[in-house]
Amino acid sequence: MMNTQARSETVAPARALGRLAPNIPGDKSISHRAVIFAAMAEGESHVTNVAPGEDVASSMRCVAALGATVVRDGLNVRIRGGAWRDPSEALDCGNSGTTMRFLIGALAGRGIAATLTGDESLSRRPMLRVAEPMRELGAVVDTASGGTAPVHVRGGHPLHGGHIVMKVASAQLASSLMLAATGANGRVTISGAGTARDHTAKMLPHFGVAVQRNGDDIVVDGPQTFRAADFRVPGDPSAAAFWLAAAAIVPGARLVVENVNLNPTRLGFVDALERMGAGVTITVTAEEPEPMGHIEVSARPLHAIAIEEPEVPAILDELPLLGIVAAYAAGTTTVRGARELRVKESDRIAVLVKGLRALGGSIDEVDDGFDVTGPSTSLGTGSVPLRGATVESGGDHRLAMAFAIAALGASAPVTIEDSGCVAISHPSFFADLEALCRG
Repeated sequence: MMNTQARSETVAPARALGRLAPNIPGDKSISHRAVIFAAMAEGESHVTNVAPGEDVASSMRCVAALGATVVRDGLNVRIRGGAWRDPSEALDCGNSGTTMRFLIGALAGRGIAATLTGDESLSRRPMLRVAEPMRELGAVVDTASGGTAPVHVRGGHPLHGGHIVMKVASAQLASSLMLAATGANGRVTISGAGTARDHTAKMLPHFGVAVQRNGDDIVVDGPQTFRAADFRVPGDPSAAAFWLAAAAIVPGARLVVENVNLNPTRLGFVDALERMGAGVTITVTAEEPEPMGHIEVSARPLHAIAIEEPEVPAILDELPLLGIVAAYAAGTTTVRGARELRVKESDRIAVLVKGLRALGGSIDEVDDGFDVTGPSTSLGTGSVPLRGATVESGGDHRLAMAFAIAALGASAPVTIEDSGCVAISHPSFFADLEALCRG
């Protein structure tokens, strides 16, 4: 089915899908947190089912450079944390914005001096949104002239309490501020944090840190000490989204993804599929510290929906994939309030628009989103809205995987250039996709 080359993958249309999705990797967002929290804790923690991609590996390398002992055995990691030290060299965060933004707060709260760098893509992403509120708490954090990496956190500047009003509904920013607050002398209130994904607020108590939630405010009284804890990472709903999208667009498909994180702040894409007309069933198997269970999606005729700004935080990473699904849905799907997509690993709006047009899709770009017009009748009536072509991923793992899913319902194979970027989050993606399409 697939022609594997050094820099590209070719994916053919799918006749059918298997009933059970491939095992999905551990949740990347939660893996970052578990690794960093364990490294901040006194004692030894065991973290299992860690995400296998390069992003989480960047977090492990950075905390090891700060003095934590990190021993990895496949998907399991043993971490002994405690006191951190100033690193001897710059901390290379690779392509991981989560690593860099989390560590800005963790370093500031601990009074550690360090320089944070990253690859070319990460070095274009905005860091002032983290540096500026840190300065309000007394940290000294410098960025490059454009507000980007390298980021210099100066040591020896104790943090004080304060009230921070978040200007961006960002889970990375909220988390960075919470980590800083654990080392502050006083109470830190973060307004607007409650509108972002709440993994950090859920997980910090597991590592011995008390967090109060009052509506959209998060309150942390510092200083506090992290306590070692064992943690099993649930499956990543952002990775599951690709298999669920496949089930929604391949006629006759009915697919179950098992052991996935069911945190409500991460189910925006699943909710969107259900609103578009796909059959969706969710089964909860565990509740703490993160809800977990199974998601089943079955193909049905799809129709257009509108995504507005308040919905965006729960679906941001999956919006390019939603654009692909929308090409198979009758009517015009609109997305607004998602300008944050332009400052991810790529300008995800621009890359999606260029790629979907190459596949024959009808998509219009706006500053903070896009409009996708599907066939006049949905896929369920036999319409095949996309054609084969060669598309560029922009070096962005989520776009590479989204275009691969687009190919499953197309009229001819699709070749994705620079597909090796999927190693950032899901190294086995193309092999897993091939197995799924074999049934």
